[in-house]
Amino acid sequence: MKLRIEQISEKNLRAAHKIYNYYVTNSYSNFEEKKLPFKDFCKNYKSIVDKKLPYLTALYNEKVVGIAYLNKFREKSGYRFAFENTIYINHKYIKLGIGSKLLAELLNVSKNNKNIKIIVAVIGSIDSKGSLKIHQKLGFKKSGILKKIGFKNKKWIDSILLQKNI
Repeated sequence: MKLRIEQISEKNLRAAHKIYNYYVTNSYSNFEEKKLPFKDFCKNYKSIVDKKLPYLTALYNEKVVGIAYLNKFREKSGYRFAFENTIYINHKYIKLGIGSKLLAELLNVSKNNKNIKIIVAVIGSIDSKGSLKIHQKLGFKKSGILKKIGFKNKKWIDSILLQKNI
């Protein structure tokens, strides 16, 4: 497997957007209920890189197969050292170890940013076994559950919170 992980480039945003929207429409891991327009996806990307936060892509034989990034956990100033991670893998490439490698690199890159002290994973409770396993394997500890916090496709969904100190 020829896998490369690097900072995402603008030329890969369309492919990244497609992966993101797959999880909007086909899973409970993303609490959006409607596909995100490309311009909004780009706005989110720009906001993240403007804050000098990591935004990575996994390339398998030069094809975008995954994305991972950090964003502010919450907007209030007291949360300024806490960031939430997001990670999505193209559904055709799941269970190949790409998610673990992508998250490991996200953690590695985050160590270079003195403002990143804590990374929080907010994981939807439906079909989340793989995501929980990857995060726990890389040192995230379960810190709580928000019961029935999300509602999508006529189902209430818990959010499982994990965190890791950097």
